Amino acid sequence: MASTIARIALPVAADRVWQLIGGFHSLPDWLPYIPSSALSEGGRVRTLANPAGEAIVERLEAFNDKERFYSYSILKAPFAAKDYFATLRVKPDGDAASVVEWSGSFTPVGVSEQEITQHFHGIYTDGLSALKEKIMSIPALGIGTFRLQGEVVIDSVRNGLEAGYRVIDTAQIYGNEAEVGAAIAASGVPRAELFITTKIWIENLSKDKLIPSLRESLAKLRTDYVDLTLIHWPSPGGEVPVAEYMAALAEARALGLTRQMGVSNFTVDLMRQAIDAVGAEAIATNQVELHPYLQNRKVVEFARQHGIHITSYMTLAYGKVLGDPVIRQIAARHHATPAQVALAWAMKLGYAVIPSSTKRANLDSNLKARDLKLSDDDMAQIAALDRGERLTSPAGLAPVWD
Repeated sequence: MASTIARIALPVAADRVWQLIGGFHSLPDWLPYIPSSALSEGGRVRTLANPAGEAIVERLEAFNDKERFYSYSILKAPFAAKDYFATLRVKPDGDAASVVEWSGSFTPVGVSEQEITQHFHGIYTDGLSALKEKIMSIPALGIGTFRLQGEVVIDSVRNGLEAGYRVIDTAQIYGNEAEVGAAIAASGVPRAELFITTKIWIENLSKDKLIPSLRESLAKLRTDYVDLTLIHWPSPGGEVPVAEYMAALAEARALGLTRQMGVSNFTVDLMRQAIDAVGAEAIATNQVELHPYLQNRKVVEFARQHGIHITSYMTLAYGKVLGDPVIRQIAARHHATPAQVALAWAMKLGYAVIPSSTKRANLDSNLKARDLKLSDDDMAQIAALDRGERLTSPAGLAPVWD
């Protein structure tokens, strides 16, 4: 009998990781080389298809929601092994982090113990890496709260949560973190289901101010942590060095105040400096103005080369693209709205989007952009709309754009 175990550490609470794993039946949701599965015997048997189309039949042997693990055996598989038994377990590592373990034991058939052990260890390691990528990814569609104040932002967040949104974007300078927190608290939606982003304002970028300011944001938002914290704008004139505030943000993450960290309104040069300070793998996203009229290709290309996700703000260009003839023609072909087309365009390119709205009908409509499938021709037509039209460039704050 041989055995192996693989582990991966995540800066996410164990309950949240367990929820995202989804149980015995949800493996194809996060394992890229398992394209499909089917359940039988009341959900206790799952039949998976590997990339070669070969069936892998597994039976659930134990499930413990409280202890966060399930165990299973293999009834049929194209593996050189028998007597297979495996366990997937999530262990807490403090209140704000966890370790996922995938272990298995098996008897080799026609191969050495070393060969079959390496085979299964590779499966476990690849699978846990895929799980980490899913958990640490930036959700595609959320609610923005820029310029929304008081009861208006409370209503917008409440309506959004009721409609099914679980991603909320705010910022210290928006002056609405307390209202956002109140709306979340009143909604009854469990914190583990939400993805909350806030941003550090320029006055709080120094190493002695960043973490205290983030703690204040958490108090206003009524949460112990946020899922993503961004540097809202680079320090004007480089007054606070990039290395200083990125190091402070990394310390905030290490303290469990934020799950992930990133930047906003960063040029290629500023991204380089941020990478030099903390490494590209530490930077979850660069949130930038990006819409059909400003497609920001230099920033996008550099970010992609370094594995940094892009979040598009102002995807609708303050509503200007809604009247664009090309966008409207594409919308008519798909029986969609122009807003849905612009949002679907950005998401198809791999960007996250955070449109805001004070109207429930618009919030509901925007959600449908996830289901809109644009053709290659549609995408090419929208790509041709780029004219470098930047709508946000505040004097004394904006960097020298690419």
